[in-house]
Amino acid sequence: MHRVASKLLVVVIVIIAAFYLDLKLDLFPAAAESEEVAVVDETNKLDRLELEIAKRFQARSEHFSVAYTGDKQELSGKLTEIIRAALRHDDYSAYILESYIYTIRSWGNKSTIALEARYRETPEQTAAVDRAVAKALQEIIEPGMNDHEKIKAIHDWIVSHVEYDQSLKHYTAYDAITLGETVCQGYSLLGYKMLKEAGITVLIAEGTVNTGEHAWNMVQLGGVWYHLDLTWDDPVSTATAGKDAAAKAAEENKNTIRYNYYLKTDAELRVDHQWTKTYPAATVSYADTIRELEQQGQATERNRFSRLKLALGLHWLEPEYTVSSSEQLNQIIQSALDSRTASLAFRYEDGAQFPAALKAAFQGANVAVGYRASYEPYAGNNSLIVHIQLEYAR
Repeated sequence: MHRVASKLLVVVIVIIAAFYLDLKLDLFPAAAESEEVAVVDETNKLDRLELEIAKRFQARSEHFSVAYTGDKQELSGKLTEIIRAALRHDDYSAYILESYIYTIRSWGNKSTIALEARYRETPEQTAAVDRAVAKALQEIIEPGMNDHEKIKAIHDWIVSHVEYDQSLKHYTAYDAITLGETVCQGYSLLGYKMLKEAGITVLIAEGTVNTGEHAWNMVQLGGVWYHLDLTWDDPVSTATAGKDAAAKAAEENKNTIRYNYYLKTDAELRVDHQWTKTYPAATVSYADTIRELEQQGQATERNRFSRLKLALGLHWLEPEYTVSSSEQLNQIIQSALDSRTASLAFRYEDGAQFPAALKAAFQGANVAVGYRASYEPYAGNNSLIVHIQLEYAR
């Protein structure tokens, strides 16, 4: 027996791979014996291998093996990409996978692939997420809502119920629904779950921002793709003047829902987001889409899109709400003073120049008046939304 065994060639290939997000890498010891073995036949064998691995990841299997018949060199060279392709079948499974390790043991043209995976969320926790998602959607999705309205309802629910985890310890949708806090990965996972359950085509995108690695969603509406960053639309204070100031700002803004990163094009998002993976092109302005939808269909549908445009703040992009120069600002203020208007609201395109332009406009006014002005950035494009209250001498 020993002589016979010595004539056998046994090829053992061990490859360790890690899949990780949010700067967290945690490899673990070599794979233990697998719980079960699936056999992949030779018909479309690489495609079937991909599907089998995808099914096991989605089932949250921690130890599994797949038997494969075919060229072991081809298998070894392509397995890493096959696993990555398997993870692309379901973004939720991919982004709760903390790490994985695999081994290939080959004897002739027969191979056994053993995988061991570690996840950030258990099947029981995902089931809890599913229940919470179903309950939330039942509350916020009204009969007759179109997909545009559904996306807004889901966006608003998430940013109103979840806070950013400043400790950077919570990564999942389960953390979001149980603790009420998570990092960007958890926001995008919860967004993925809710949007998909609502019938919206959605994916998770990843890249970098000025603070490091980042994740967000992309959605498809009417065959057109848009970026949706739930994390950066969350009303969280960015004050740096100490805990008291930050707490005060957070309290003042806690009921404010922003749409600065709502359904953006590639060009709009690239102002402060970068990505290297290939995602569907997002090239159509959502403001243009809404403007077109306002002109189509029955009056009831047109009105629905008009209300949606107003709720999202897209009306500020219209010419009647836009002030593009100091000369135009002077004219608007003088006209308001002549008619003793009590308040003004508009978008000023050159935000950096606005304070000086506003001061100059009132210095040149021919009416005794006091004013209070408040303004905030609009959609990351250097413009400001301005509100002015006017108080006239009696």
